[in-house]
Amino acid sequence: MNQLPEYDEIKEQLSGTGMEIGPAEVHALICGLICGDFETSLQLMQKELFRDSDAHEPQVQECKSTLLQMHAEIREQLEDPVMGFRLMLPDDDVRSDERAQQLVNWCQGYLFGFGISARDNELKMSDVAQETLADISEFTRLDVEAVDADDEEQRQQMNELEEYLRVAVMTIYEDLPDDRD
Repeated sequence: MNQLPEYDEIKEQLSGTGMEIGPAEVHALICGLICGDFETSLQLMQKELFRDSDAHEPQVQECKSTLLQMHAEIREQLEDPVMGFRLMLPDDDVRSDERAQQLVNWCQGYLFGFGISARDNELKMSDVAQETLADISEFTRLDVEAVDADDEEQRQQMNELEEYLRVAVMTIYEDLPDDRD
C-alpha cells in the first residue's frame, strides 16, 4: 500500500497547474467519483480536472500522476477500512476556522464527485446511506465564520465531524452495488 501524497504537496501541484481547486476538495471529488461509480471514476476525474489543461506541460503530467496515485490509494483504503481511510485536510495545527472551511470544501467536492458519477446508483442506496449523503450535504452549510480559531471545544467538534464523514464515506461506498472489480 502506498500512502496518499501530503496535503501541502497536492496544494503546490494543483496551484502549479493553475487549477482552482484545493487538496481537500480534489481528494473529496475523487472519493465521490469512486463511491458513485468506480468504473467511470478515472475517466470522469480526468475530464473534470484536466479538461482545460495542456497535457504536455510537465506540471500537469506530474499532477495527473499524483492524482492517479491518489485515486488508487483511496480505492484501496475504501476496500479495506482497517487500513484507515481518512479525509485529506490541513494539519491539526491549522486554525479551526480554516480547517472548518476545508471541511466544507471537502463535503462540496464529495457531493460533486458523487453526483456526476452515481447517476441512478443513488436510487439503489439504503435509507441509511441516503441519510448519510443528506448529512454530508448539510455539512456544506457550516457557518465557518462563526468558528472560533482558538476554541478547543469547537476543535473537538470538528474532529468528531471529520470522523463522522470518514465513516459516512465508507458506509456509502459499501452500500452501493458491488460491480467494482
